[in-house]
Amino acid sequence: MRSILAVLAAVALTLVFFFVGQAPAGDPDAGEALASGCASCHGSDGIAAVDRYPSLAGQNGEYLFRAMRAYQKGNRRGGQATVMHGQVSGLSEQELRDLAAYYAAMPRTGAAE
Repeated sequence: MRSILAVLAAVALTLVFFFVGQAPAGDPDAGEALASGCASCHGSDGIAAVDRYPSLAGQNGEYLFRAMRAYQKGNRRGGQATVMHGQVSGLSEQELRDLAAYYAAMPRTGAAE
């Protein structure tokens, strides 16, 4: 009986730490409101019209969040890093997650597919 209780307690603690440790999810609707400054390079539909800029539509949300955080912290260099740093430097973590969720929810369609 004690071993069953110990296992149940361990499972319960694991679940608590798992859910407490999760970052807040992004809100695509809130991200859409923030995305107007992104459209000139990444396209209004998340598909960049110029090869120099990446298309963001349908990209993995966690990847987008981490990339924007790296630009924000100055950990990403080269290419358009200076421009991207300026674009994301004033955004909160939640705003970055919202932007990432917005682009991740978009369909991956268009010329740059």
